[in-house]
Amino acid sequence: MKKILFTGGGGAGNEALWRLLGQKYSLYFGDADLNAINPDIPADRHFRLPWASDPNYVAKMVDLCGRLNIDILVPGVDEELLPLARNTMEFGATRLLLPHAEYVETMLDKLQMIRALSDKEIPVPYSCALNEDLKKIHFPCICKPRSGRGSRDVYVLDSLADAISLASTKGEMAEKTLVQDKVGGVEYTVQMLADADGRLRAIVPVRVGIKRGITLRAETELEPLVINACEHIHTAIPTGGCYNIQLMLTADGKALPFEINPRVSTTLCLSVAAGIDPISIFLGDCTTEGMVPFTAGVTLQRHWVNQFSGIS
Repeated sequence: MKKILFTGGGGAGNEALWRLLGQKYSLYFGDADLNAINPDIPADRHFRLPWASDPNYVAKMVDLCGRLNIDILVPGVDEELLPLARNTMEFGATRLLLPHAEYVETMLDKLQMIRALSDKEIPVPYSCALNEDLKKIHFPCICKPRSGRGSRDVYVLDSLADAISLASTKGEMAEKTLVQDKVGGVEYTVQMLADADGRLRAIVPVRVGIKRGITLRAETELEPLVINACEHIHTAIPTGGCYNIQLMLTADGKALPFEINPRVSTTLCLSVAAGIDPISIFLGDCTTEGMVPFTAGVTLQRHWVNQFSGIS
């Protein structure tokens, strides 16, 4: 059995990964906060991780992977992606299911991501930094940090006056803030799965129903416009490993990506439930020729679970 360590072990999709993949692989889950890991995952599979801000973060992760004889490390937290991607050679026999460092660096910056796609003539929503010329932005528009996750500090600006006022308030931080055309349509979060050499093997479009920072209600959908657009994106800017494209499908049939997360997403479990094995794809063990098919119409519904302790 291959040993797989998922970081961000307290993430919303991990108890499902334990249920769906735990018979095929020996799974471990790490988090800086052990209490965040779902108790349905056995305690002997929980491991405390250093914070990504720890100056010895990489060395500590190398040591943990060595002690556990981990075959594949699957990072799930933005802050750790670049340190890990830049130090893959330090991990010896442990392989990292992660895009390469240049790709990670570009995609973690939402404005650089937009410009990278635009340079490849891929349609994207018009975007710029808050301290740049805002005359081409259509209002209302989206405003968000250029680096960030979980829909934190994302809001709508109603007018140019609002944008100018915010830029004045933020001062030097305006350069690190993105403003982007607010595109109407249907939102998709698309799991992209490639082998270690960058050969794309699966595209799983997930139509978002309800989203509150993370996706709460969603359904896999065989949407050709989304699949074709995402395949074009990967061809233009290829990478190995697993990543996630967030896009809007407009009423006139345009698939416009607004974020690319260079890591697995919390909806990876839905792709697994739909028949996709990210581990076998990454290792090149998948026997299917061409693109690996998935089951459309598989739905995800997330609910809160309340756990109590200390009750006599």
